[in-house]
Amino acid sequence: MILLRENVKSILLGVGLFLVSFFTFSKQQFSIPHIKGELSLDGELTEPAWQRATRVDLDVVNHPFNNTPSPVKTEVYIFEDGEKLNFAFKAYDPEPENIQAFLRDRDKAWGDDIVGIKLDTFNDHRLAYKFFVNPFGVQNDGIQNEMTGDNTNLWDGIWYSYGKITDFGYVVEFSIPYRELNFKQGSDLKTWGIEMIRMYPRNQRLRISHLKINRDNPCWICQMDELQGFEEAKTGQNLTITPSVVALHNKNKASYAEPDDIHQNHDWLKDNDIEPGLNLRWGITPDTLFNVTLNPDFSTVEADAGQLTVNQNEALYFDEKRPFFLDNSEYFSSQSDLVYTRNIVDPDVGIKLTGREGDHSFGLFSAKDQETNFIVPGNVFSLPVKVAGGSWSSAFRYRYDFNRDLSFGLISTIRNGDKYHNVVTGVDGKYKVTDSNIVTAQIMHSDTEYPDDLFMQYCMGDYCALNSLLGRNQGAFSDNGLKLGFEHSSTDWNIKAHYQDLGNGFRADMGYMPLTDIKRLSSSIERIVYSDNSWWTDLFFGMHYESTENQDNELINESYIANLGIYGPLQSFAYLSITNENRVGLRLDQRLTAIAGNTSLFDLNKINVDFVFQPLPSLAVGVFGEFGDSIDYYNDRLGDGIILAPSTTWNLNQNTELNLAFTYAKLDADGKNVYIERVSDVRISYQFDINSSIKLNLVYSNSDINLSNDSWAYYFADYDFSENIANEKNLAAQLIYSYRINPQTLLFLGYSNDGYEAIGQPNTPDQIFLKQLVKTEDQTAFLKLSYAWM
Repeated sequence: MILLRENVKSILLGVGLFLVSFFTFSKQQFSIPHIKGELSLDGELTEPAWQRATRVDLDVVNHPFNNTPSPVKTEVYIFEDGEKLNFAFKAYDPEPENIQAFLRDRDKAWGDDIVGIKLDTFNDHRLAYKFFVNPFGVQNDGIQNEMTGDNTNLWDGIWYSYGKITDFGYVVEFSIPYRELNFKQGSDLKTWGIEMIRMYPRNQRLRISHLKINRDNPCWICQMDELQGFEEAKTGQNLTITPSVVALHNKNKASYAEPDDIHQNHDWLKDNDIEPGLNLRWGITPDTLFNVTLNPDFSTVEADAGQLTVNQNEALYFDEKRPFFLDNSEYFSSQSDLVYTRNIVDPDVGIKLTGREGDHSFGLFSAKDQETNFIVPGNVFSLPVKVAGGSWSSAFRYRYDFNRDLSFGLISTIRNGDKYHNVVTGVDGKYKVTDSNIVTAQIMHSDTEYPDDLFMQYCMGDYCALNSLLGRNQGAFSDNGLKLGFEHSSTDWNIKAHYQDLGNGFRADMGYMPLTDIKRLSSSIERIVYSDNSWWTDLFFGMHYESTENQDNELINESYIANLGIYGPLQSFAYLSITNENRVGLRLDQRLTAIAGNTSLFDLNKINVDFVFQPLPSLAVGVFGEFGDSIDYYNDRLGDGIILAPSTTWNLNQNTELNLAFTYAKLDADGKNVYIERVSDVRISYQFDINSSIKLNLVYSNSDINLSNDSWAYYFADYDFSENIANEKNLAAQLIYSYRINPQTLLFLGYSNDGYEAIGQPNTPDQIFLKQLVKTEDQTAFLKLSYAWM
């Protein structure tokens, strides 16, 4: 095994620049006509403007097959009228009864039959807008960021669409107001990058386009065809003012059972509140956007997905969903996750300015938060903390594109509160050596001061959870960070090598960086094989190596992973990985920062499997599994772990969708169970039409902890449990009716309930009724109204 490790390590770490010669497909240029006239989005295409529009045929399957002829016919019609860009798709289908489409909420129809465009309004191969519509007119949009590799569907624009199924297939029309787009202003001829796409999900999911994609070039935005015209394009007033009002009724209570006080049952605490709010979105120019939010309310955002929490050693990550932070959020991205706005919990006010001018782009935002939350990182574990008082959180980002292959950037984040601050500054660059090879780099510096008593909040007797994270109890401290990367992507190979070096005192409290005091080296090589005529379309297999040490060169983990993945019929995907890893547990003495002599090193072997497929157009099924060795962090020992996570999405009919996800995690050690954790996530929605729906979300977690085989018994030391089992339960329920004309003009009416309880089984007869240690419950009824004045 040692010899194998050394050979694999030599192969992966010895990978250098891997250059592949290839040819480039010539780009097509389409002229977009300027046509005035009334347009009704009804799917009929009877207006004279459509007869004069530019027509493009989608006749190439560029995924999963390599630029093969399309099995179905698709026609696209394009024109603009000075205020908006207009598209019509006629999607022919030999079997219209097999069209896969349902009434869904916005951004939920990506798996349907769907048509749309990607639009690079600066034609600089950096960013592309995504606008897609399913056969019922359901909108799906987002941003693809070539600079960072992010492809997010979180951005929501205000645009208009209509779709209907016909006897020959389906027709979709949509109009995109120029006010929603960033582009270079002026009356000159403009050239935008464009790709028009049809997704055709049957036995395989075909991506049909007018482009022939070169797989040796991973930048698909760079290969877009060009759309010329737009001399009359104007954003108009481009001012959107969205007042809102939220009415809340909240009540909560807690009850406790203590050893010296058999039962305490608190009364309900009730609160009624009406909160006005205001959002302003002003397009100062077509490429400069100014946002202001006053007293925003985020309580009606959909509940987060359930995640495992027992025996986890890093703070959890949740996606941002709030509109103010999502608008032009890609302007703040860099090689490291330095801007994670979920750290801003309850802002009173926020301002943001983003824009581009020539080869320069910039972003700036600042928000006043009523709370101060951040992640205290370490090299073995991290912890989310909350300090007293509010804070200001700000971020600044600047990027200069020297040319299409080379760019440089600056970034800075600032968080400032009572006796607390964190300032991060950084410079970064990206260089495309060839179309297949990219080099990235980022250098960062941080300066931080925590409240003097922060670590005392997390002490239990002599045990202080933050001692090993902070490395100090008071005073300002600073340190540096470095991240380097190389990536090669071609038709047959993916090769990556990355290095990260974060000093002991480096902190990025505005971001999501749960680890620090590390030097991490990772490398991977992956071979890809394609088939146009077999039951499978493509498969990949490869190796991955990773090694992490602290700044004193003490080993934290070293892993070797072999993996295999294959795409097959029924839109299926199967994945298998085998891992061998050496990893340390938590520190034996939390007062010391040392790794060597203060941790145990475990040899772990595990297998991961993942399988998804779609047996019916209305049903998708998946299952994830992890089996093998696992560290019992609380007790610093090797255990046997199992994680099983089946999930399904089932469209019961055209209007009703059911999403079920269940995660089961079990850990055994020393021949006995340590804990069992179950997380159930149930979401059912009924869509009345594309504007209105009602949703029920239930996220339930249930954990059983074996006190006779777990140090959790420390927390229950004053109790004597006959069954030696402690149980924790949490239920988050949310029922929401929503009516949305667009992402800003809406009505939410809902109810939420969040309950928690920890239960044991006392063995004293006169206490048998007392099964409750602690129980909390929070109930909220809310109404939100907002209207976008444009």
